[in-house]
Amino acid sequence: MGRISESRPVRERSSVALVETAERLFAVHGIDGVSLRQIAVAAGHRNPAVVQYHFGSKSALLQAILEYRLPEINAARLDILDRLRRDGRDGELRGLVESMARPLLDLDPAKTHYVEFLSRLMAHREELRSAYMGTVSHVLSAKITAGGLKAALTHLPPRLLEYRFSMATELMVHVIAHQRANVHDDENHGLSRAEFESGLFDAMVGLLSAPHTAVPDEEPTSHPDSPS
Repeated sequence: MGRISESRPVRERSSVALVETAERLFAVHGIDGVSLRQIAVAAGHRNPAVVQYHFGSKSALLQAILEYRLPEINAARLDILDRLRRDGRDGELRGLVESMARPLLDLDPAKTHYVEFLSRLMAHREELRSAYMGTVSHVLSAKITAGGLKAALTHLPPRLLEYRFSMATELMVHVIAHQRANVHDDENHGLSRAEFESGLFDAMVGLLSAPHTAVPDEEPTSHPDSPS
């Protein structure tokens, strides 16, 4: 995914071009830093209202970006989960963490700005939730991973597990986005790609599996799910 096929109908090719352009601009400038008119111009359209014609609103465009990328990510994650199952490692925390991160790590930065876009979108909780709720058919792998984490982290109360999963997801997305944005700079402390990835997995495992320190009961706080 990420390359426009000339065999697609003209309207569909135009829609895909707008999605890819929007993903790139949002990744670079932020969700609030780009107008629908700017996206239309950057995609080479003379009609500045073409984004509204195809998607109707910025919220719908954000959802369209997720719908465009998540099937590929879901398929890659399902492959990893299937391999873990065949190897008898489907309950292994580090394997589950790798299933979360590997599909994002393996995206070609020359073809997609999805991770950087997602990092920007995470700063907009309501827009993130709204966009993500429309993509439930593409995130079977995330549900399987969440179920595996629940089984592997039985020492954590459900609300704390949900919160740590949210923190681990944000850590994963922001760290990978930062690495991709600075791939040509000395921002990885001299680490090789393998060392960088292993360090990320270690950090996520540590965050998820750290001991739980009991505190007095407080009012429950809701933390939205995060796509990946």
